[in-house]
Amino acid sequence: MTAPVVTTTALATTHSVSYSVRADGVAVISLASPFEQDNRLDRQVVAELLGVLGRLETDSSCLGAVLISARKDFMLGTQLASLKTIKFASEAELFSRDITSAFRRLGTLSKPVVAAVHGAALGSGFELALACRAIVAVNNDATTFGFPEVCVGLLPGAHGLLRVAERAGLGAALDLGLSGKPVSSARAMVLGLVDEICPLSVLLDVASRWARQFAFGIAPDPVRRLPSWEDAQSFLFESNPIGRRLLLARARGESHLKTHGHYPAPERIVDVLERYMKRGIDAAGELEAKFFGELVVSETAHHLIALFYAAEAQHADSGVDVADGTVEAHPVEHVAVLGGGVMGSGIAYVTTASGIPVRLKERDDAGVGRALSYVKRLFDERVACHELTWMQRDRAFSLLSATSGLTGLGGADVVIEAVFEDLSLKQALLREFESLTKPTAIFASNTSSIPIGRIAEAARRPEQVVGMHYFSPVQRTELLEVVRAEKTAPHVVATVVALGKRQGKTVIVVKDSVGFYTSRILAPYLNEAVQLLSEGITVEAIDKALVDWGWAVGPFQLVDELGLDLVAHVAEMVHGAFGERLIPPDAMVRLIGDDRKGRKNSRGFYSYGYPSTPERRVDTTVYRSLEVEPHGRLPQEEIQMRCGLQLVNEALHAFGDGILRSAREGDLGAVLGLGFPRFRGGPFRYVDTLGAEEVLRRVQGYCDRLGRRWSPAPVLVDMAKKGRRFHV
Repeated sequence: MTAPVVTTTALATTHSVSYSVRADGVAVISLASPFEQDNRLDRQVVAELLGVLGRLETDSSCLGAVLISARKDFMLGTQLASLKTIKFASEAELFSRDITSAFRRLGTLSKPVVAAVHGAALGSGFELALACRAIVAVNNDATTFGFPEVCVGLLPGAHGLLRVAERAGLGAALDLGLSGKPVSSARAMVLGLVDEICPLSVLLDVASRWARQFAFGIAPDPVRRLPSWEDAQSFLFESNPIGRRLLLARARGESHLKTHGHYPAPERIVDVLERYMKRGIDAAGELEAKFFGELVVSETAHHLIALFYAAEAQHADSGVDVADGTVEAHPVEHVAVLGGGVMGSGIAYVTTASGIPVRLKERDDAGVGRALSYVKRLFDERVACHELTWMQRDRAFSLLSATSGLTGLGGADVVIEAVFEDLSLKQALLREFESLTKPTAIFASNTSSIPIGRIAEAARRPEQVVGMHYFSPVQRTELLEVVRAEKTAPHVVATVVALGKRQGKTVIVVKDSVGFYTSRILAPYLNEAVQLLSEGITVEAIDKALVDWGWAVGPFQLVDELGLDLVAHVAEMVHGAFGERLIPPDAMVRLIGDDRKGRKNSRGFYSYGYPSTPERRVDTTVYRSLEVEPHGRLPQEEIQMRCGLQLVNEALHAFGDGILRSAREGDLGAVLGLGFPRFRGGPFRYVDTLGAEEVLRRVQGYCDRLGRRWSPAPVLVDMAKKGRRFHV
């Protein structure tokens, strides 16, 4: 989709802002970064914008102006690279104040400026639009508004949340600021943040009409809408001090529950909005600038921004090495999914949501019904959250069909197998679908640990076999681990990487091996947790220690969700491949012998089937199964280091074995696939932060005390000896 064509006279070819005047007397201020495909805010853009506003104010030929983008999106926020160079909080605070001052001038200019938004208006781009007299937006899926700053450890620094609170209320400001999620133009208008929506073809004309009416002192008629339940809630909570305090207290409590104090930005956002409710926009703005400065130079923001850039770089990566030459991804117009369980249904969901038709196969009609119901429920949840309209839901869901037979599967470009972790079953499916599908069809296995080369031994066309390891729940996890076997063709890798990106995934490509990368490094982390349990440390103490360290869930809650039988199966496979260093503890065998499979059979480390309670209950019979007396007497830091450093050390082993193409992919794989704490940046950046010499000292200390499972990775020893880092 392209922006409306505007005839402009650019200030200079290297400038980002241009100016022209229409025949109706409305000036057009056009944003177009000459250096990048996307508009981003930096000091140069601010200076040019102020210059154009000065020209507008003195130009007697125009009545007002429309601010529009000549790029695909309106503006995608502040140029993070410019923030990375800032060393002192005072410098970042001044940057915030300068932008705020420029935006304030935009809104108080004697001649009205109306924002005409198509594409994404995010972060400072949204703040820029909110600073205008009104916002007219395109009513399509691509036009969104949001504040993603919290995702990189920052807060909006130019009064954006304060203007949202003014226009849409405290609840909307808290939701947009703390979630980081964008909203559609239609949703933004319901909230009162957008004044009118229209088709792209008339965007400039509609925005010009608003500017002319403001210029002539005519208050434009707002688009009328029926009051909603949200309006009633807003009135109930925000019209009185008690309700506002409750909203702020709930937001603060929920944020702390999610972040455990590791991410300061959410708390600062609540502080700023609380100041706004008590003392007004000017006082809140002072606090906003101060906090912005502190957050920009924080280690948390540096790590989160580094992850953001790592993901950006990964999205531009074809997954194919330079040595393979120029390789093009083949088009994928139809996907078949074998298996309609939670994993297979999740894959079908993200694929249809990306606009690709899917044919799903299950064993029987009952399985077909369950799979279709599951996918439908996922789409319904997005409608309930205002992420999709019911028409968008129906259009996407119509792309999914299912069968218990073999009909409708032969035309698939990619067949994704998502059945049990059984080599013979996967090979049987491969043989069956090679005979059914076209010769160019790709067979992708969703196995979490079985080497793709072993599966491909049953293939007539092993070059067409690849691994696509998704993570559960598929619709919420960001990572896709593509596994390239020795015989996998480069174009096959490029094709499934492109498919994964269409599904909304960040894709890493790893070399084929038992456990690949993610399952391999998770195994010693979980093994060590079970080892601690067998030493008498309680389930609660271990899970709490790791959650306090930054993991979203503790290791035992994770095992219960994955299934102890699956975890034990993977542990045995990596033990067989890597020897004594990855031997699972004896306690694992005892737990399997006690028929503990986790949530799937309601027998795990936690109890299931009880009436819901605020706190998860530990199944205390697990201690009896292990014949241990729980005591929990171990410092929390010791628990954190024994589990966390096992994962880090194994990541370095995998890196040294050539499983990873880069440390960047290793960090993304651990953070996005396994839930390694984001604010720590990933296992490789964590080593850089502590220093390889310090990490080696700790790992070697555990090795001396606890044995060969703690053998330091050779690459760690080498990095410590030479004083090197994984990231520049």
